[in-house]
Amino acid sequence: MAANYNAAPLLEVEGLRQYFPVSKTYTVKAVENVSFKVYPGETYGLVGESGSGKSTIGRSIIRLYDPTEGKINFCGMDISGKLNGKTKENLRTQMQMIFQDPMASLNPRKKIKDIIGEALDIHHICKTKSERDRKVEAILEKVGLAKEHADRYPHQFSGGQRQRVGIARALILNPKLVIADECISALDVSIQAQVVNLMKDIQEELGTAYLFIAHDLSMVKYISDRIGVLHLGHLLETGTTDEIFSNPVHPYTKSLLSAIPIPNPELEKNREAINYDYKTSGIDYNKGTEHLVSGTHFVKCTDKEFEDWTK
Repeated sequence: MAANYNAAPLLEVEGLRQYFPVSKTYTVKAVENVSFKVYPGETYGLVGESGSGKSTIGRSIIRLYDPTEGKINFCGMDISGKLNGKTKENLRTQMQMIFQDPMASLNPRKKIKDIIGEALDIHHICKTKSERDRKVEAILEKVGLAKEHADRYPHQFSGGQRQRVGIARALILNPKLVIADECISALDVSIQAQVVNLMKDIQEELGTAYLFIAHDLSMVKYISDRIGVLHLGHLLETGTTDEIFSNPVHPYTKSLLSAIPIPNPELEKNREAINYDYKTSGIDYNKGTEHLVSGTHFVKCTDKEFEDWTK
């Protein structure tokens, strides 16, 4: 099932700011005025280096953090302010998160069936124990684990298997949106491909939308329909995967793309990585506004910069 761009956006983020006061005089501005949309059945990739605010955006959207400013609209509900009971219930069942570290996000004292089945218990979805067991077994099978695994503990699994448990836990309620926060960065490359293919298969079957947070651009290129490039809390460039990879406009995007290794030794020898340093670049992210490059491709910059970069 492909992304449906004619439908209303599943998630709309407008002017999101997330600040963390450290002391009376110093505040960390982790996310600064970020806006984007995710459509039903779509995979939206958020990329950027470590510390650029990707995970913070994910956590603000799912309300693990209270947003400092901005509007978040999900399934037609405003989830940016104080949540009432019904909105909270809807949010908790229709949006899920897969965390970065598969060991830290699973309770070591619980069996796999209880970790995955916890959401079913909380939301009183199953009437009987056998119904719950059936659901847990079905989702385990879907993510490529055996039903015998249900009675084991997290330490008895490898990293890749634990991440599959994390995915199963996120998918058991059949959510409309899954926020995948660097969910493959702790895994082997061969396992990464398996996990991403698994996510794609599940997306085709269930029509789930993903907000895919990662710093590995080749993986993002493979899985995402659209991409947003993030640096120092600012969304600098956004467009379809094709638009970003074939015509990067912002110097930061160019430097990111130039760092991707090419699997051809002849070309790799001549590949030149572009260095980009915000401090010396003379660019001020706070002064930039959205400029349309073409199609759905936007870049955040001043008029003068836009002129220079698109010549």
